[in-house]
Amino acid sequence: MNPLEQLKDIHLPQAVSYWPPAWPWWALLALVIGLLLLIVWYRKKQAWRRAAIQQCHQINWQSQYSAYREANKLLKQICIQKIDPTCARLSGEPWLNFLDQQVKQPIFSTKLHPFAHVLDEPNIQIDDTQLKHAMIRWIRKVQC
Repeated sequence: MNPLEQLKDIHLPQAVSYWPPAWPWWALLALVIGLLLLIVWYRKKQAWRRAAIQQCHQINWQSQYSAYREANKLLKQICIQKIDPTCARLSGEPWLNFLDQQVKQPIFSTKLHPFAHVLDEPNIQIDDTQLKHAMIRWIRKVQC
């Protein structure tokens, strides 16, 4: 008798299963879910900025005096709701100083100094584009 005929057939192991995944895959999944939740939380927290910038774009800049009033009102609303309610009584130079104290680099008191007196003296001319860009920059940079 042939000794090779006595050999038994080779049995291959079962195929490796993809489920359940190893612990590093679970850790990666938890990390991805955590990052997604963090992004959603941050976007909700910063939604007021997008809304304020949209309101800034919706101001009718053709009518200067009403545009200046609306711009001032928008900045006051942000400051009252997000920073310090006592800023509602500020106007003029203290108001611009308060706005600039909320950001690292001054925005209003350097180039937009006349904005401090625009509500008291309606004949003051301010570059609307410069004011609009300053407001948007302040909204993006304010710490609250």
